[in-house]
Amino acid sequence: MRIVKNSIIYPLPQDQDIAKLEGSFRVQLPNEYKEFLKRYNGCKVVDSTPLTTVNKRCEIERFLGIVKDFSDHPYGVYDIGCCETSLGEQGRNFYDDKNNPSVDFLDYEESYECDPATSKIADTFQAFLSMLSSENG
Repeated sequence: MRIVKNSIIYPLPQDQDIAKLEGSFRVQLPNEYKEFLKRYNGCKVVDSTPLTTVNKRCEIERFLGIVKDFSDHPYGVYDIGCCETSLGEQGRNFYDDKNNPSVDFLDYEESYECDPATSKIADTFQAFLSMLSSENG
């Protein structure tokens, strides 16, 4: 997987930003994911391998990130809180293990109010990243 360097959203999150996110989500994020956020916050991906594990062919175009002042930021729509809020408002318990959350696909096209369509993609963030590795990168 290759990252589009000029697509990274600044300022990069710091440990305290991630801790605040974890507190708000009431989850412990994996260290690999925290380091990814601190290095590649909200980045675009080049040449990712299509994901076919959810019976659809999907490619990751951009990761969500922590966007400070997201309502005023030009990339505020890529703030990680948008997906958590959508599921949280529906009262959905979307973490099987809050100390080791999986990577899941949220299909907005197949979701209904109070019934989001989700599919587990990988047990860990590291496993998910390995799925996105291209032969070129």
